[in-house]
Amino acid sequence: LIPQLTDHLVENGVSGIYICGTTGEGPSLTMEERQAVNAAYVRANQGRMRAIVHVGHTCLADSQALATQAAFIGADAISAIAPYYFKPDSVATLIAYFRTVAACAPELPFYYYHIPALTGLVVDPVTFLEQASDAIPNLRGLKFTDTDLSLFNACQDAGNGRFDVLFGRDEMLLSSL
Repeated sequence: LIPQLTDHLVENGVSGIYICGTTGEGPSLTMEERQAVNAAYVRANQGRMRAIVHVGHTCLADSQALATQAAFIGADAISAIAPYYFKPDSVATLIAYFRTVAACAPELPFYYYHIPALTGLVVDPVTFLEQASDAIPNLRGLKFTDTDLSLFNACQDAGNGRFDVLFGRDEMLLSSL
């Protein structure tokens, strides 16, 4: 059904797709399923929408493999949630983790997927953006999935507005605009 769904999205004016994110239940799929879904969406998309592949995983090696695959299949960007079982103990640890993931697809923009309600990780995303910009050369921004709109605005202002901040709390989209 992926080709039909992709066509439907394009026909209805959708300009980007976030493949295997939390709504798409990516974290619940096996590696083989995720890789198959990623490849099927990018193939069906044919460059008609911006294709961001979610590569977050609780296993660093699997996250790296997903990032490598995303670059190989022609994704436009990658994104990852923080590990949510053994959580990073600081922004510096989170940056070090993501640096190794983003380095597997250095030509693709990387987005931190900030979703504390699911990861349980409470880090300041503004601090992350400011400190990670030198450590992760392909960092382009973050997917902000939280209810704190003042923090969302602060993320948009971080680095003098140079980061791309995607809003991910669907039920609050109107408020975020």
